[in-house]
Amino acid sequence: MKYHSKTPEEWEKEDKEKMKKDKFSRLYKRRQKINNILIILISSITIIIILLSKYYFPRYKFDNSVLINGISVSLMTSDKYVYPDSLDINISMFNTTKKIKEIKITDFKFYIYKLTDYSSTTFYKFEYPKIINYNLNSLETKKIFDLNTINPISKIPNGRYFIQTEFKFNDKIIKLKKEITYAHTIIYNAYFEKNFYKFNEYPKLYIEAKNYSEEPKNINFMGKVQIYSSKGKLIKEIPVNFGYATLKPLEKVSYTLNIPPINPGIYDVYFVKKEKNEAVYIQLPITKIIEKKLKNVSLSIDTYLFYPVNETFHGTFYINNLDFKKERFIEIEGYNIRLINLENNSVVFNFENNDKRRIYINKGGKSVINIITNDPPIKLSIPGNYKLVFEVKSNENVIEKTLDLYVGISK
Repeated sequence: MKYHSKTPEEWEKEDKEKMKKDKFSRLYKRRQKINNILIILISSITIIIILLSKYYFPRYKFDNSVLINGISVSLMTSDKYVYPDSLDINISMFNTTKKIKEIKITDFKFYIYKLTDYSSTTFYKFEYPKIINYNLNSLETKKIFDLNTINPISKIPNGRYFIQTEFKFNDKIIKLKKEITYAHTIIYNAYFEKNFYKFNEYPKLYIEAKNYSEEPKNINFMGKVQIYSSKGKLIKEIPVNFGYATLKPLEKVSYTLNIPPINPGIYDVYFVKKEKNEAVYIQLPITKIIEKKLKNVSLSIDTYLFYPVNETFHGTFYINNLDFKKERFIEIEGYNIRLINLENNSVVFNFENNDKRRIYINKGGKSVINIITNDPPIKLSIPGNYKLVFEVKSNENVIEKTLDLYVGISK
């Protein structure tokens, strides 16, 4: 018999192929459906998050900062102050755009409230109803209000305070706020006499307490010193009992503790106070060998390259470890910092220290050699070009870093 279409075997084979295709088609449609559901679900969640974020976290609207038309306005202050700190609070604006912005500020109000558990009282108030007009250059920062300039406030009562300011900024009302604390307390500190020690030496630990309060304080100087390895294992615990002490305001007391020799390594040391279970942390590096040659290290300086005339010089001076694989245990014989006025070849200041000193630097890190601030002030009163020279010496060699500065008239 002849078949003009297909044989039964061919029909059977075709039916199987069709069933197979239908199965894949159903699987594909099912997966497509699941994918569509997932896409819809993810999209819905995203929309909900966006709506919630707009409701709970409005764009550019934060408690102590706001961004309006490219101008960032911020209430700047620390979260915590300790007696007898001055309150360092200012309201600043910053032009984030490339254009000059015309600024008009009116109806300025600034308040500090003393908070209690159930109420608040006005601690300080400042109001300025006059209009302030200012052209803010591109990327320029300008203070709208500075508490230290208007009325320095320090040594205030212990507690929580709420800062609030409100004013019109180009006819738009801005409200900024922040909560801070002002503490009257005993602060404990711990430090070693040297930056690092050799494995056969007794590390000398200083533990001190200072009364940052306007009232005399009685303390019970008890606790323990715990020494942990770099892996977090407690290797030594030393009881501490220095007895009772009465501290007047801003008075401190200090005691020393000699720690038995420890094997080479980097250790974490804690002085744990018994009464409040508070801990003070300090690192203890121990080595076998002290490096006397300044090799594979460099110097760096953190300062301004331009100073306005009559500005005070500030700078931080570092020694850097160029080795990213190992710590450094270096002993220096001293250092020298000098600033030279190149216009008349005169030395503006020259600071020389010839004390032997141990410097520990972690892997690829840096360590501070000296910091120059306002005490004593170094005023740059003569305009012109300057050269800053920073030298560090050991008993084997000397390394140097120079920096060109310019003192001019700021516009």
